[in-house]
Amino acid sequence: MASRKTLLAAAAMVLVATAALLVPATAKKTFTVGDDSGWDVGVDYDTWKSHKKFKVGDTLVFRPNNAGQDVVLVDEQSFDDCVSPDNAQVLSSGNAVAVKLGQSGQFFFICDAEGACASGMKLAINVH
Repeated sequence: MASRKTLLAAAAMVLVATAALLVPATAKKTFTVGDDSGWDVGVDYDTWKSHKKFKVGDTLVFRPNNAGQDVVLVDEQSFDDCVSPDNAQVLSSGNAVAVKLGQSGQFFFICDAEGACASGMKLAINVH
């Protein structure tokens, strides 16, 4: 029969192993949009997001490379048309901004600087 110390040590190891399995599932992530390229014209955001899973509680960090670049939260039609409606939420005008993903759903971001969105400076994500 195993000693009390051996049983306690085994129980502690099981507890630590179980906790280690739970931490990655609940850990929130921070994603820098475009990684080292930042939020800029010429970045392929579809490729950037292709292997990422966005979850409620995660954070997107937009780092514009130029002072005239902004981050605007828009609806799907505005995203498709690269148009920022009057009621759109401007999240940043030229400065880095962290956007916490507080709920599930689709989110659409564009840059409203002239020609930027049409040149690919837009990001659509699904948050689970």
